[in-house]
Amino acid sequence: MKKTITQKTLYPNEAENLRTRVVGKEVEVSYEIEVEEPQSQEVSPEEIKGTKEWLDKYFPVVHASTLSMDDEILKHEPETENQADVKERIVKAIKSGLQDFRAQRMDPSLDEDGNICYKAGMMPAVGKNAVWWEIKAKEFLPEKESRLGLTEEERDAFLALFMKELMEECGYTISDAWKAVCDQSKDIGHYMDSKNANNDFEPTGSRKVGRWNDLGNTCKITKNKAGGFSAVGGGCGSFGGEYPLADVDRKFSPSVNYDNCLGWLVLSV
Repeated sequence: MKKTITQKTLYPNEAENLRTRVVGKEVEVSYEIEVEEPQSQEVSPEEIKGTKEWLDKYFPVVHASTLSMDDEILKHEPETENQADVKERIVKAIKSGLQDFRAQRMDPSLDEDGNICYKAGMMPAVGKNAVWWEIKAKEFLPEKESRLGLTEEERDAFLALFMKELMEECGYTISDAWKAVCDQSKDIGHYMDSKNANNDFEPTGSRKVGRWNDLGNTCKITKNKAGGFSAVGGGCGSFGGEYPLADVDRKFSPSVNYDNCLGWLVLSV
């Protein structure tokens, strides 16, 4: 003997166009309901590696070709041996012929796959040796000829133009700009004697001066024209007058993983 039972199915209150149809021994019920479409997660062009916006954000142009022997920065008479050495280096760089290039705005980091990346608020990618950096720098953005910057022409041109930025954008006198770069860099980077120093690495993108971040905090690895490598500048474990921004250490082993050094990458314009 068959027995009749009542079954109820609840549908959303906003359901429309309720329809039923028999499919075999079953009844199919369909209806329409409005739902919110998921919003697409658009990525800003300046966060897409290699775009013009990304390049301008993370690798500003260093207009090295604008430097000349008549440049205002070279009118300064050196007040220390360090300044005399840096001035001689800049003059030599200018005479060699300089081309514009792009330089990293902040220290590089490593992503979860161990690849070089640039993003504020991360741990600086210290602890790798110069050979590793030379290889990885070339792989980073080959279409823009990514590489370690040259110790000589490129780094010295960067220093000269940075001193000009200190004067034009930060209110430094020509004498104070030379001192900050060549003699005592505690006010333009993160050193043991800098304001609010914490004796440990600061996140990338810290202490903005002009267009640049992370001028101290870590030593930067550069490539010598002769084929070797140098460590330039100083880091959070040293004093600003001990290893100022313009300091160059050419006695640098390419196979040692220095825990306070990372690569200084440049790109073609």
